Formats: sequence, C-alpha cells, structure tokens
Amino acid sequence: MNTDAPRSIFAVVGLAGTGKSSVVGILKEILDAPVVYFGGVVVAEVRRRGLEVTEATERTVREGLRAEHGMSAIAQLASEDIDQHFTSYREIIIDGLYSYAECELLNERFPGLVSLIAVHATKAIREERLAQRPVRPLSAAELHSRDMREIRTLDKGTAIALADHHILNNTGITELQDQVKAVVAAVRQSRGERARAADVR
Repeated sequence: MNTDAPRSIFAVVGLAGTGKSSVVGILKEILDAPVVYFGGVVVAEVRRRGLEVTEATERTVREGLRAEHGMSAIAQLASEDIDQHFTSYREIIIDGLYSYAECELLNERFPGLVSLIAVHATKAIREERLAQRPVRPLSAAELHSRDMREIRTLDKGTAIALADHHILNNTGITELQDQVKAVVAAVRQSRGERARAADVR
C-alpha cells in the first residue's frame, strides 16, 4: 500500500474475454489495494435470498436490482464498501463495472477520484479465450449474445468508449503489465498535480 499516493479509484470495464481479471490482478500487485467486485454485490444478494448461485440467478437478481434502483444500482450498493476501504487505503480497485450510469454515480459520490480503464481485445482472441475458459466457457454465438445484451441493455459500450484510459490486451502478460504500469503512473501523476494545485488555492 502506497500511503503517499493521492486517493484514487481505478475502475476496470470491458467486454467478456478482454482480460479484465488479468488487469485487476496486475493492479492489485502494483497498488497493494483492495478490490471491490461489483459481481460480489450481486452474489451476496442471491445468497441473501436463499437462491443457488448460478449465472441465471445472478442475472435475474442483477436485473431486478436495476429495475428497483435504476441502472446504477450495483454502484449504489457498493459505495458503502468503497467508503469503508478509504478509511484504511488511499487507492481502490473496482472490478466489474457494467454501465455508464454506474460510472456517473461513482463520479458523483467520489468526485475527481475515479479513473475508468477500458480493456480491449479483438473478437477472434476473445472467442478463443472464452471457448477455452474452464469455468463458464462461451461459444462464439453465446459471446455475441452477451456482447449485445451488455451493450444494448446495460449501456456498457458508453462506459468503454468514454473511458479515461484504454488497454489493448492482444498479446502477452509482459506487454499487459507494461500498459497497466503506465496507466497507474499517469493516474498518480495527474492526481498528485491536482492535489498540489488544490493546496495552492
């Protein structure tokens, strides 16, 4: 944990198979920071309702929460965890941001602290990765259906398009690590400059 780092939230977004989990893992190694997993909010609610945790029950609960609380529902529920982490850490990682509404809510709750990182990979590479995934593999048709649902229903495409930083994950782990390190350096520099400017004012 870097106690001298300015307060920051690193929020990772991307379509399935782009390597979001890899980016989150690298961020965790670099920052030594806690991870707020938005999917964990949904899983906790599924269990609270006494349901078996499956992809279907998670989707049903997730859509129900959004119908009741709006498209930013998951971010609303996760905000308490973020506040709690900020009592002990300067930097926090968010894994699993889905919609631009969630990003907007985070920016309202934590103004000036959110850096949205979009992870990309070509469709062919994504299809190959997900077909070989040991847990919940997806066929090319299933991936296409999921992409369309996330883009059309959840507005994930807007969050990806308007991200502050973009990472292309088509090659190996070394190149990915280099890109993530560059993003962290850029965010810390930007936050530090803002903090110094605020002190001057």
